[in-house]
Amino acid sequence: MRNVLATTLTVCLCLSPKWSMAALVDPFATARDVSPAAINIDGVALPCDPQPLPNSLTLEDMIERVLCHDPQTREAWAIAKAQAALVGVKQAAYLPKLNASSSISSGRSTTTYEQQDEYSSSGHKRQFDNRLNLSWVLFDFGQRETAVRNARQLLIAANANQNRQLQQTFELAAELYYDALAAQRSAVAASQVIALAAENLKAASAKFAAGAAAQSDRLQAQTAYSQASLAEVRAKGALRNSKGLIALRMGFSPNTDVQLSGNLERRPDTHFIKSIDELLELARQDHPSLIAAKAKVEAANALIDESRAAGRPTLSLVANIGDMQNHQVNGDNHARDNSLGLQLNIPLFEGFERNYQLRGAHAQREAREAELWNIEQQVSLELWSHYQTLNIETGALEKTTEWVDQAQQALQVEQGRYRSGVGSMIELLNALTAYATAEQQHISALNRWQVTRLKMAASLGHLGFWSL
Repeated sequence: MRNVLATTLTVCLCLSPKWSMAALVDPFATARDVSPAAINIDGVALPCDPQPLPNSLTLEDMIERVLCHDPQTREAWAIAKAQAALVGVKQAAYLPKLNASSSISSGRSTTTYEQQDEYSSSGHKRQFDNRLNLSWVLFDFGQRETAVRNARQLLIAANANQNRQLQQTFELAAELYYDALAAQRSAVAASQVIALAAENLKAASAKFAAGAAAQSDRLQAQTAYSQASLAEVRAKGALRNSKGLIALRMGFSPNTDVQLSGNLERRPDTHFIKSIDELLELARQDHPSLIAAKAKVEAANALIDESRAAGRPTLSLVANIGDMQNHQVNGDNHARDNSLGLQLNIPLFEGFERNYQLRGAHAQREAREAELWNIEQQVSLELWSHYQTLNIETGALEKTTEWVDQAQQALQVEQGRYRSGVGSMIELLNALTAYATAEQQHISALNRWQVTRLKMAASLGHLGFWSL
């Protein structure tokens, strides 16, 4: 007997979310455990709707816009959402699994006997087979529970990593804003210096015309004016560059006209620094990197328990409903196959696979613990460094403030002496140079103090860290 034609068509209809609108449903509400993609200074989720640029851009508004347009922040948010979906996958193991299958087979058989055609035969057969299978794990010695615990700890770590990325973006945005304020103040200071240089040039030219001063005085004043003009060109260029960086970070063209609100205060409030021990304790509690590392350690512990539970028996409820129809030449027949029972699965020997999985899980926990210790040390070292730098910059800020006041007074004295014919042009230009240098040093100290304050607050793990 040989088969002349055999055709089999099998269709499996698996009742999974990818075949229906269920893919858009979150029955375990895992999405609410994901941190928002962007948070403002008060910890409230941002709507991130495109809004026109205000006439005067504040620091808060600029940071919110940068948070909404930062690709690394969006990436961290997507990773957290993926981990939340994995929590749902692990929770789905508590529910029964229902599968439906349907198959159709059709064939023809021909039997031929040589020289005995009266015994030859042929026939056609068609079979329909419909089945519904149910499987429900009732007891598994905690394997599903530990799997969910592992996934939830990894979700905590993903949310903490997202929070860390938000803070890094927050810090970068604030640093850009303070750099722009410093550049803006440097441009103003350069304009003031060039105005003073112009006054000196005018005074020197008038005295030279009257025969009261040598030509060298006028040439020296002209040189100082040219130097001040060059400094002004560079200061305005740095300001345009800073504003262009801010516009790009907010999702606008770098040529966008950005007007900054506020200015660097000449004497900001510096009486806010706590003791280093208090700050270290605060960082150990709230720093997102430490929160993520601790969650990974707990996830590693859950993985060890899951590996142990996977080698234990499982008890499942199984049910099957089957309907099979055969259509043949010699007649049709109809059969039903229904069953309900309990299935006990006992792992006896897996070639030491479970043993090595457990060894690997223990090794992962050791690695996570070492990572936690490393991050704790990094946070402490970073915080200590920023704390010391902030103390230094606070002292430097006070000294540069005094320097500017003294240089300004000295310049005024030299201007009066030169106009009265007592002082020389060299003394006046030296005083002008000293004043310009003091002003730039003070602006740099202001900027470094603000940036260092931000970095130290970021080391504490606080998103609204200028509230310090």
